[in-house]
Amino acid sequence: VKCIQKVGMVRYNAFEDTGSDLCFALALLDFEDNGVVINGIYSRDNTTTTYAKPIEHGKSKYALVKEEEAAIEKAMHNAYKCYLDLN
Repeated sequence: VKCIQKVGMVRYNAFEDTGSDLCFALALLDFEDNGVVINGIYSRDNTTTTYAKPIEHGKSKYALVKEEEAAIEKAMHNAYKCYLDLN
């Protein structure tokens, strides 16, 4: 089935001198760990830049930052936990 079944999100602070955890990495994966990771970075000038990287079988051909990797791992782990809870 080719639909979003696994979601993982990590909030983080890209700059130590800014307020809250306004940046995020969001992984949206299907059953086979294919999908996309989206990273929104809130900058010091009150703008947000958003990046999207394709994910195939839990990996990307593009370099991933630690927050993107964590969001992917979270999505993969949370989905299996939910699947096991249903059985």
